Parts: sequence; structure tokens; C-alpha cells
Amino acid sequence: MAQKFKREGSKGTPAISTAALPDIVFMLLFFFLIASAIKPSEYDKYIHLEKAKASSMTDIVKKDMIAYLYIGKPKNKQQFPQDYLLLLNDKPAQVADIRGWIGDEAGKKNGQDLIEYGLTTQLTVDKSAKVGFVQAIKEQLSYAQQFNVSYAGIEGDPDEN
Repeated sequence: MAQKFKREGSKGTPAISTAALPDIVFMLLFFFLIASAIKPSEYDKYIHLEKAKASSMTDIVKKDMIAYLYIGKPKNKQQFPQDYLLLLNDKPAQVADIRGWIGDEAGKKNGQDLIEYGLTTQLTVDKSAKVGFVQAIKEQLSYAQQFNVSYAGIEGDPDEN
């Protein structure tokens, strides 16, 4: 009887196709871009903040070159007994900490962008904050050679503040 099927030695396992690999990489890239959204500010854990109204607003071009500074009424009066609490990037701080913080923030930023755009300090101040407290913060910013300052607010009639 003749053999119908011939066994030709083992050929091994076939090679894995890498044709779909770029698709998989791009799907993972898009997933992580969407899933890892920019963390919103957590200042509201520490302070009550009612933003002041302004008649004209402008957008900041380079959002990654911003250092955020918040001033508001503390929520926990036992932990923070002062009238107004200063937050540097969502962390409670003292006015004297500003100079060192500006140096740290500038060190974290991209060198070329820092040269081209400069670091911007965005002040988000409660509308009832005392002018003297804000002035002390502005003095510390000037001592740190930080002159590029913007104020955050909401669009509206400033006379209603």
C-alpha cells in the first residue's frame, strides 16, 4: 500500500507577523494621551476662592511655562488659622517660600522654552483678599526676578466685584 501522506521533517513554527505592530503602538499612544489628562488644580481642598471679574481676558500661549500661585480663605481654620492661605502649585506655603519656589519652577521647565517664553506666574486671588498681602507676594516675586505675572479671573463686569 502506498503512503498517501508523506511526513517531511519538522519545519518549525512560522514567524510572527509584525505588520500590526505600528497600529498597536499608535493605539497605546492615543490611549495614554486620552487616559492621562492634565491634572486639574486641587486648590479647592485647602481654600475657598472666588475669582475676581475682569472686562478683558487674554490667553497665555505656553501653558506649560506657568507657575500657579493661589490666595484664598482657608477651609480648615484649625490647621491654617490665618485670614488668607497662600498655595504654591496646590501646596500651602508662606510668603517667604516664594523666592525658592520660583527657582525650583524655573529649573523644572525646558531650557529653550524658558529662554524663548520665560516663566509666567499666574496669580489666582480671592476677590476679597487684602491688597497688602498680595503686595507682599508681588514684592517676593520681584526679589526673585519674576516680572512676568498674570492674574486669573472670570470674564464679567469688574464693577460687580
